[in-house]
Amino acid sequence: MPKLNIIEHTCDVCVVGGGLAGCMAAIRAGELNDRVILVDKSNPQRSGCTATGTDHIWAYFPEVQKSEGVSLDDLVEDHIQNLAKGLINKEIIHYIAATAYDRILDLERFGLKMRYTDSTLPGNFRLQYQLHNCRNTLHFDGRDVKRVLTGQVRQRGVKIADRIMINDLLVHDGQIAGAVGYGTRDGNLHLFRAKAVIMSAGRPNRLYKTFSGLTFNTRMPPALTGDGKAAMFRAGAELINMEFVSIPGRWSSKNLVRGGGLPGGSYQPCGIGVNGLNEVIRPRNHEMGRWQGPATPFGTDKTFMGELKAGRGPIYADMSWGSEADQAYMQWAIANEGSGSCFHHLNRQYGIDFRKHKIELWPLEPEHSAAAAGGPIVDGKCRTSLPGLFAAGDEAGGIPQSVVPGALTMGHLAGESAAAFARQMPHVPEGGNFDALLDFSNQVKARVDGDAWQEAQGFIQNVMNDYNITYRSGTMAQRGIDSLAYLKQNMRLGAANPHEMTHCLEMRNLIECGEIIFRGTIERRESRFRIFTRLDYPERDDENFFCFLGQRLEGERVMFQKHTP
Repeated sequence: MPKLNIIEHTCDVCVVGGGLAGCMAAIRAGELNDRVILVDKSNPQRSGCTATGTDHIWAYFPEVQKSEGVSLDDLVEDHIQNLAKGLINKEIIHYIAATAYDRILDLERFGLKMRYTDSTLPGNFRLQYQLHNCRNTLHFDGRDVKRVLTGQVRQRGVKIADRIMINDLLVHDGQIAGAVGYGTRDGNLHLFRAKAVIMSAGRPNRLYKTFSGLTFNTRMPPALTGDGKAAMFRAGAELINMEFVSIPGRWSSKNLVRGGGLPGGSYQPCGIGVNGLNEVIRPRNHEMGRWQGPATPFGTDKTFMGELKAGRGPIYADMSWGSEADQAYMQWAIANEGSGSCFHHLNRQYGIDFRKHKIELWPLEPEHSAAAAGGPIVDGKCRTSLPGLFAAGDEAGGIPQSVVPGALTMGHLAGESAAAFARQMPHVPEGGNFDALLDFSNQVKARVDGDAWQEAQGFIQNVMNDYNITYRSGTMAQRGIDSLAYLKQNMRLGAANPHEMTHCLEMRNLIECGEIIFRGTIERRESRFRIFTRLDYPERDDENFFCFLGQRLEGERVMFQKHTP
């Protein structure tokens, strides 16, 4: 069977991933450099975590927060202590808080509606309580934010290479030399030679079974399979905090999983959470007195999971409350948040009326994101440990709950930093080995009757569910490593077309991410809040493990290093 064709591209800055962070990185790099390529696994108009929209972004709004007695430093400290429990890159989170408002103004200049005449707040912003101890989450018309940003990318002359899945990085003499990926439509291998690479390919989804039993029924895009993290690790970049995991990932409407909703989010100002006895578990945010953030009990000393375990389920979102204006506001917010348009469409199709019908909520599968922020360690300029490689958004490690403002601000910063790095390089580096990827891909292509990628997907999810959730311990993690090693050695994947080949390559990356997670679990001998629990080490150990736990590949050995935040 013919082997893969190789197509070469050359640029100064290669941005991998066309989500919020990637688009902002491409926009900023494109303003400073005329040879920028944005590579996206899908199409940046509707890719990434905000593919179907986002209705919110937190920031520091000076005119509002100052009038409430909240300084920028207060907001940063609130985030550090209450959301990250001290384990956070303090330089980056300060940068995010200090510049998120500027990026909001960018979005407004790009054409998104951010101000509303019904708001009595300075600037006519619609602000809600969500993550912090102050009212600083802006609701806005963000359904088409990705289409708008993609248009801005094109206006700056950035070349968009869509439908290409980056799998590995090119490294020459210890420095980034580009990236290599597979064309998910054309079936070719694409080689991007570059002076600098910005990685913004997002989080590793599809590691765990979904509660619905449908592999692709996930809150965040199922196409995000840790491709960037796996590629960076193989290239020698240091990844931190990969062992952290949010269990459950979030709560969402049952069966149709989507972003937004309780607690907080797009069900404001009408939504409350009730149990099966119709007792209020989660009041409306503005009825809770002084808002203490989402990680605290809901003002009733009860939690959704606690009510389920006490036999008082199911849990519902009751959105029958509020005035007609409140109801209209909520409907608008839902329409702009993830999969909201689909949610509304199905509600209309099945005759669901929020005034009459409650929406059942259910805990989602574990997620390596948000509070569990694993990825490459970065400095104050978004530089990773590998020269010429930058990371932004969910790709970067050590910045819990940076979410939308983190993507926008870090993308902007990474684009600026990468463009500056590229200007110092006299020419595009040559060299870089990608034989492992080429061999894997050619072997998969040659197997007409090989194993189906779905079998490997099921194996990976079984291993991660069995050994990295309820019964997590050092010995269980080692069994997980052994199981993934068995899969890697014995699977004989086959692909009849580029679509199947893409999924086979995803399996390669999910296995890599799973091994990194298990190794981190073994090395971190403690339990830490909601994001990390080991049955054999149930206590928190700040003396030894109040740190970012780093892993780096050196030859064939994995090296660990602790970093004080």
